[in-house]
Amino acid sequence: MKYVLYKKEEHIVTITLNRPEVMNAFNSELIGGLIEAFGRVEADSQVYCVILNAAGEKAFSAGGDIKEEIATDGPAAKAFGQMGKRCIQSIQNCRVPVICAVQGYALGGGMEVILVSDITVAADNAKIGMPTIKLGTIPGWGSTKNLAAVVGKSRAKELLLTGRMIKAQEALELGLVEFVVPRDQLMEKARELALTIADMAPIAVKAMKSCIDRGWEMNTEEAYEMETEAFAMCYGTQDKFEAMSAFLEKRPHKPYQYK
Repeated sequence: MKYVLYKKEEHIVTITLNRPEVMNAFNSELIGGLIEAFGRVEADSQVYCVILNAAGEKAFSAGGDIKEEIATDGPAAKAFGQMGKRCIQSIQNCRVPVICAVQGYALGGGMEVILVSDITVAADNAKIGMPTIKLGTIPGWGSTKNLAAVVGKSRAKELLLTGRMIKAQEALELGLVEFVVPRDQLMEKARELALTIADMAPIAVKAMKSCIDRGWEMNTEEAYEMETEAFAMCYGTQDKFEAMSAFLEKRPHKPYQYK
């Protein structure tokens, strides 16, 4: 993974975009590295939460690598878009929560990553936007749907059709990010959230994330039924027994066994 760093500490994995010399612009190698990194997360049952961040001070990601894209024709663009979609889906469908820690510019693909992460913490210097319209093209990794789901169809049109960048506070008000913190507290806040989630019963965390994500696309009755099935499943786990025993006995829970 040439442009992606992978670090595991206990039950938390930190995945870092590592192409700071070009503001972490997405090229095929970086996208492939992210797909591989999230594949490692899926294969490791001892990972309970992921922090996704980026190297450098200027940008989380400035988006696509224009030097690569200017020579790309339609068929090649389709293949690149499909690869990008696999990357986005590997984040969106990750079995554990993904906390995105964003500093500086988060443009194009950087914004697409924010839209599919579970929780985003933004530094107060963050600037988020989708400038593809200014480059004679449109997003290719799902944000015409994903942005509208977050901010509504009309606001999504305004942002996408003008290519306007928004600052961290406006992103917070629109629901694009969940926290805004000073730049020097960004990873501290992301890790605080990750530690909180990683301390929960991991089977319940996985079930909760799945119910929210899948239920969003279902009608109410189907979502209720899915939740009831997941609720019942949790009651058959050792995790549940240990968590409730610890509560009744007024003690810290023992390490969960993921079973």
